[in-house]
Amino acid sequence: MQWTEFFGALAEREPDDEFATGRPGGLSPDLADRIADDIAQKLELNPDDTLLDYGSGPGVITRRLAQRVARTTASDTPISILERGRTAGGEIDWVELDPGATDPPWTTGSFTKVLSYNNARTYSTHQELRGPIDTLCAAVAPGGTVLFGDIPDRERTGQWESGERGRDENRTVWIGRLERRALDMERDARNMTEFMARLQRLGIEPPKEFGERHPGFMRDVVTRIFRENGGEVSVVTQPLDFPNAHTCVDYVVRFQH
Repeated sequence: MQWTEFFGALAEREPDDEFATGRPGGLSPDLADRIADDIAQKLELNPDDTLLDYGSGPGVITRRLAQRVARTTASDTPISILERGRTAGGEIDWVELDPGATDPPWTTGSFTKVLSYNNARTYSTHQELRGPIDTLCAAVAPGGTVLFGDIPDRERTGQWESGERGRDENRTVWIGRLERRALDMERDARNMTEFMARLQRLGIEPPKEFGERHPGFMRDVVTRIFRENGGEVSVVTQPLDFPNAHTCVDYVVRFQH
């Protein structure tokens, strides 16, 4: 099963909204609120903004952000995801993406703020990332900002798994980081086991890559792609209490022209 089919099946069969996004540990209202607050701060959302959430899923985060801006567009595929999003309500324009189309279903430079969150893990190579990044950059208006968020990071993943993170700090802090790493890895393994059992009960077979840890993307490559599109890039870590904080980063990209 491909990623699009997987998320479509979740939208159709998963009764619990916390798990319809495909996040193994679920997306509780509290976590969704915290993620939305973090995104709003990094994007510097204001009431006059027009926001595009590219790859929005059923809109759990989108609905929280829509309350902070003038107009919100959520886009994803297949249609079952959008239907679930519409049913949940919110002042949002829902736009279906056509995987076979060469042009997006909106005008170039239509949005002051553009978001893509927790989508990059469905891609395996840097070359595969280029298309989505180009789309994000084309959608943002001059002077606007793109947030490419929750991106598996090769450097951060390697440090976390090897225990290298914090080695230059004092022993107490380093040991504390190692203990936190062990707790988070145990949590991740438990969440994945429980979620796989949930999928089996629903009769959904995930893509083979779903249960594997993503090796992460190289910051220099991702940054270069954004710069080639005219963006000024800042790489920002996520709050430590986020589920993927130990392996992921956010890219905040500003466009002056």
